[in-house]
Amino acid sequence: MSSSEKLGFHISPATVVATILTVYFAKTLWDGMPRWIKKRINQDNGDNDTETAEDSDKNLTNPMVIFERIKMLFDVIDRKVSDVIPEHLPSHKIFAAAIGAIHLYCEIQATMPLEKENLYREAAGGDANQQDLDGLAQKMEFADWAYEDQRADLDDKLKKVSYDLLRFDQATEPGRVGHYIAINYDKKVVLIGLKGTSTFSDVLTDVVAHSSEYDLKNSFDSSYAEKEIRAHEGIFAAAVLMADETQQLIENLFIPCKYSILITGHSLGAGTACLLGLLLRTRIPALRNELKDMLKVYAFAPPPVLNYDAALACAPFVTSVVNNSDVIPRMSLSNLVVLNRLLMKVNKRQEEKGLSPDDLKTALALAQDLMVIDDELLLSCEELRDFYEETYKSEDMHGVDNLYVPGRVIVLFPKENEKVKEGEEK
Repeated sequence: MSSSEKLGFHISPATVVATILTVYFAKTLWDGMPRWIKKRINQDNGDNDTETAEDSDKNLTNPMVIFERIKMLFDVIDRKVSDVIPEHLPSHKIFAAAIGAIHLYCEIQATMPLEKENLYREAAGGDANQQDLDGLAQKMEFADWAYEDQRADLDDKLKKVSYDLLRFDQATEPGRVGHYIAINYDKKVVLIGLKGTSTFSDVLTDVVAHSSEYDLKNSFDSSYAEKEIRAHEGIFAAAVLMADETQQLIENLFIPCKYSILITGHSLGAGTACLLGLLLRTRIPALRNELKDMLKVYAFAPPPVLNYDAALACAPFVTSVVNNSDVIPRMSLSNLVVLNRLLMKVNKRQEEKGLSPDDLKTALALAQDLMVIDDELLLSCEELRDFYEETYKSEDMHGVDNLYVPGRVIVLFPKENEKVKEGEEK
């Protein structure tokens, strides 16, 4: 007789196996859980009661704060969409309009390959000069190296370009980004590389995207008289942490030794780089006065992170690089409004031409028909140009919800005119 039976109860082998498996999976789940979640659980259990109510409301490692911020963002999105798309419009018509818009752009690209290139050039007033492009590939590599997960690999890459690694920090949590700091003693350059989105914590930083107002101690540039900005909340929080950790080192060591500061990053890291550069200029007087050219930011595929005027005022020290039709730099609420208005215009034209579906089945059939590229455009290029011009004029660029990519923007795209010439020669 087993000891359990002597005590008056029976434990089956299945119960033992189930208990062992439960404990095993619970431990595995705990071990794989991000440190910031473990810390939060311990705090909620009373291990740390030093966090004030104000800190708790701003702490992005608090899941409830993240949930609240995401809800605020979706409330704004819902309001923006409702202002443009009528509630009574059936979803299958919206789906058909979206397919029609995609098809329209595919047709334009296939039949008029120079159209987008011409639009880019008109908006920019010409091509970027050679000085803008010099060293851009190397700076992109610096941004890409921030994704390295092994210190030795990053150290080897930096040494090949005469940089010594000073700091390598992979710790990420909502409101914080991984990064490295390196130094080139010969060129007297300090390099700060900020990692883009690669973990679940990074995604949470991205989606806490509500436009929040912040008071700065000083203006970051003479062209921007205000001391207030509106910024992407999650990325601004990450930039503040970076500024807190690097300010003393930069202000008390690197600047007195006349080292220039190069900050670079990709995606989330790019947005953080822009705001870090801005914060360092507000905190360190020399960087916005006699040594204002000592700090430069190169942001690759940054998301919109600043209000309109502040974004423009970053031009003296921020260069943002956008790869052709990359969606990340265009993920703004103002562009969402433009997209919704485009869908309404496409829907109207589909109704005029008898292409508007009556139900989802018809919409799916229309989608299949639109897979074929032909020469018949739903909207002409002239109509599209007029639409965008009118829409952007009517949109409040200074609206409190609207954020933009900071600084000077360089758009990289394939030269379709060279492809056309090559095709003609063949």
